[in-house]
Amino acid sequence: MQTMEKLREIDFFQGLSEEQLVMLAREGRVKWYKPGEIIVSQEEPVRAFYLVLSGQVKIYRSSVEGKEQTLYLFGTGEPFCLCAVFEKQGFPANASALEPSEVLVLPGQTFENLAHEAPTLVFHILLVLSRRLKESMRLVENLALKELPQRVATFLVRVAPRETHSETVDMYLPLTHRELAKMLGATPEGLSRVFKRLQTQGLLAVNGRDVRVYDWQTLERLSQ
Repeated sequence: MQTMEKLREIDFFQGLSEEQLVMLAREGRVKWYKPGEIIVSQEEPVRAFYLVLSGQVKIYRSSVEGKEQTLYLFGTGEPFCLCAVFEKQGFPANASALEPSEVLVLPGQTFENLAHEAPTLVFHILLVLSRRLKESMRLVENLALKELPQRVATFLVRVAPRETHSETVDMYLPLTHRELAKMLGATPEGLSRVFKRLQTQGLLAVNGRDVRVYDWQTLERLSQ
């Protein structure tokens, strides 16, 4: 699929004229990243707008000891590094690809000029930032106030498809167990022990990234 076709399908750009979409495609650079490849480094001074055209990107912090804490996951159609759009400054985290990813990179000044022409972009940014503030509050609550089994349950409740009200729910984890452990502030070994405990209790079954929940109500209670 060509870049223009992808831009037309992205909710963030809804409301832009065809001429403005053409400008985005012309001025923006489309870059491909391999799994694990850094897109933006922590404290790197940048001024640009980034959006995932395909694949998956994670935002994370790293300590001097090498410990990682995953903060956000972004999929197709989602912008990231929004704090770097309007002024050049050190980015407060790292961004890297979790899988082969296609990223649109637009110079910050170009995006600012476009936002003056199409104020709907500013409204979209406010919506995105509002949602991410709520996600940040939820992350702080999970890491500070919940034990690891509760954090695991909370994550599963959030990502589960709730198309039916049956007690048995099948889902596919959007990231590997190793990456999930980083998001939940745990070690891979600690996460594995929790999964085994929940399986022993008959609450769920785990096969790689496939998870089947047998008792949805109990999982919800555990998450709370």
